[in-house]
Amino acid sequence: MFGFEHVKKKKRFVRLTSLLLVSAISLTFTACGSGSEADPASTEQAASGENVVFRFQGNDILKGEVYLYAESVIEDYVKTYGPDIWSMNVLMPEGQEQSLRALTRKDVIENIVKVKVLVAKANDYGVSLSTEDKKKIEADTEAFWKNLTDIQIEDTELSRDQVKVCMEDNVLAAKVYAVIMEQAGIEISDERARETTFYDLYFPFYTENSDGVVQPMDEAAKKEQYDKAVQAYDSLISPLDTGTERDPAVIAAYYGLMDTMPKTMTPEEVRSEYGKEVADKIYALEDGATSLVTETEYGYHLFCMKALTDRVATDKRKAEMEREEQNKYFSKLYTQWLKEIDPNYHYEESVNFDVYDQITF
Repeated sequence: MFGFEHVKKKKRFVRLTSLLLVSAISLTFTACGSGSEADPASTEQAASGENVVFRFQGNDILKGEVYLYAESVIEDYVKTYGPDIWSMNVLMPEGQEQSLRALTRKDVIENIVKVKVLVAKANDYGVSLSTEDKKKIEADTEAFWKNLTDIQIEDTELSRDQVKVCMEDNVLAAKVYAVIMEQAGIEISDERARETTFYDLYFPFYTENSDGVVQPMDEAAKKEQYDKAVQAYDSLISPLDTGTERDPAVIAAYYGLMDTMPKTMTPEEVRSEYGKEVADKIYALEDGATSLVTETEYGYHLFCMKALTDRVATDKRKAEMEREEQNKYFSKLYTQWLKEIDPNYHYEESVNFDVYDQITF
């Protein structure tokens, strides 16, 4: 039986870094394969053979190839989320729960198929491996192969040629994917991806005791809160003797306010938390500016704008949104191409689970 503990008892695999990220899971080892095309009609509905996990385009996808791909997922997930991750369930969009183990096992196979589909489309997009690509692949193959032990080679049933073709498929698929996305021209604007960072110096209209019981303040106490907010405003807009601006976090701490850290939020999140009227006031501020004392049903607020467009946070969100849009765009193409390239492939029907179950998660 192949499994995570089986690998850990041996020399750790040298990792192949995937150049292709076409699913929600960032995998670090893409599956090996022949990369050749075949008549879809020749594809068997279900894989057969001692070491064949499934067939695609008439080619056998062997246990060793899938094992390498899966082992990387196991290692990454366990390292990030801990060894108990495979007992977790995930809530699906339809409302039912499914085990993360089952979802990940399917993702491993589906991502192998995506690589195959992209390789099959290389000629259509005029993509091929360059001389530089081939030289690097040859060097990477040699380095990877030298780091395998005899036991690893025997257990995974790999050959040097399989490793090389694996790398060729991976690089070629990544290049095809890049061309597809370049032609798609998917780009998210700063406005759409905006993340804003600001301080909310909040003087509440209620108190909360140690038992968590909330009590509203009377009018006199509210007036005291207002006076504190005005004092804080005066402090914030009065520069220090050195000419530098006062730190809102320091002012918040001085008045014992609950949250002294800046908030980074999207416009949608700001409107959801504060309402449209207050959100409009926040977005009317320039960087470094402080709002007048603003009253809500919960208390008085001073909003100090740190960055209307937080460059780091916005760029990160933009990249995430672009990847999401790219995945949606590719998913539509992939569904269509899969039917053309191998209409007989279906995960539940094509995979030999007796073989695949030997790779444990």
